[in-house]
Amino acid sequence: MNNYSSFSHTIIGAFHADKGIVCQDCSMSVDNEKYSFIAVADGHGSPQYIRTDRGSRFAVECACECANEFMDIVDGAEILLNNEKKRMKLFSFLWRNVVSLWYDKIAEDYINNPFTDEELEKIPDELSAYRQYYKDGNFLIAYGTTLEFFVVSKDFAFGVQIGDGKCVIVAEDGSAYNPIPDDPRCNGNITSSMCQDDARDSARYCYFEKGAVPPAVFLGTDGVDKSCWNEEQLYDLYRTLAIQFAESGFEKTDEYIKNLLPEISANGCGDDISCAGIVNVNALKKCVEELEKSSEEDSSDEIYNVHVSTEDIKGLISILIEDTISSWEEPDIYALSLFVYDDEDNPCKPTVILGYNTESEYERNISIADSKQEARWNYIFWLQNNELSFGTDETAPIVRQWLISNDLPYDENADSSDAERYSCVTDAFTSLLADIVQNLHASGFITKTFGKDIPILIHGLDYNNKTAEINLLANCNESVRDFVNFCKKDIK
Repeated sequence: MNNYSSFSHTIIGAFHADKGIVCQDCSMSVDNEKYSFIAVADGHGSPQYIRTDRGSRFAVECACECANEFMDIVDGAEILLNNEKKRMKLFSFLWRNVVSLWYDKIAEDYINNPFTDEELEKIPDELSAYRQYYKDGNFLIAYGTTLEFFVVSKDFAFGVQIGDGKCVIVAEDGSAYNPIPDDPRCNGNITSSMCQDDARDSARYCYFEKGAVPPAVFLGTDGVDKSCWNEEQLYDLYRTLAIQFAESGFEKTDEYIKNLLPEISANGCGDDISCAGIVNVNALKKCVEELEKSSEEDSSDEIYNVHVSTEDIKGLISILIEDTISSWEEPDIYALSLFVYDDEDNPCKPTVILGYNTESEYERNISIADSKQEARWNYIFWLQNNELSFGTDETAPIVRQWLISNDLPYDENADSSDAERYSCVTDAFTSLLADIVQNLHASGFITKTFGKDIPILIHGLDYNNKTAEINLLANCNESVRDFVNFCKKDIK
């Protein structure tokens, strides 16, 4: 055709690599004389989706095959796409073909490869209902995945999506935006999926007529989104890549992106990442000045121009906590810990560590603690397993900018002697953690994951009335009552 070139890359997330979890993402890109095609798919991380990696691979393959058939059908009849009512019927036809073909592929895979005992045993006991569900001959949920794909031709372009992740357009005027409507059902770890009953009616679309086709379009699974602390940073990431395509050319930038994605995952949420794009390098060269004007001056050391709201940071920490908890397999966890401390003893650098304790660890420590209550609730006797840390290393700038954005004091050189002066920082950080804990309970995530309510304790090494009060506020259920009594008993 074709002034456009496409790329696609998928990397296993840093967290998945550490835990030995298979990569659940997949991506694809195709260029031919008539059009360029890209797709990304993100398999679901919860352990009941035992073949989600296959589901994502089948999804991008089906999208590619059906898009090719669709482009043959509309070849020479682009005028139909300029009529909104006819266009939506055509897109609905395309999407239903994708879903039907995906159903066929997973059915064939299941028939040829029935679930093994080894696969079923990987499902934790609290989700054991899925074992029986699969033993009864059901298989659809096991392959659950999201899907995004995009097609650019010389006369038009369009995108299709189910589930989370983001499509980002970089336009000639330097702006960047998501052209596909958001799905209100996507929130945190909750997403629409190809395995749901109404998948045939759940896709969202965007369309660009001839003359309005953008110079660059990018697709990313939510591993990219979650590694950025707000939408503007995500847009600036893609805007920066567009500039690099214009200045360094396609091949060098493609290689750069391939090497960049592992860094994004390691420094971000640790999830698998898929990123794909279709770019017109010549068109980007013509508008590089506009792109540079719109691009934020940003680096890991200087992010003071980025606004990080309390909702931004709460959303990011919540996602990281949910992703981390979802990977746990220990059957006897009775409480979670959000251990709060000051990094480098600086009260302007609040940090939280996520961990848990188990009934078996509690039993081991009864004999050495002063009491059973001490062994159960004093962090000294816990596993002290650092499952997730937020506020240090690569996440420290996010906390710093949250403080600055919300008119809270920040002093790079403060120390423990300034604790009282900056107590408002500790209080604000503890308060946002309390909101996160409330939401984890209110959303049903905790009971769904563990099969019952268990407390999420916000604490340091001192136990006092303040600790008791914040945990009563955060947990709002009887599971925390014994810990609260312990805090009050421990007051000297």
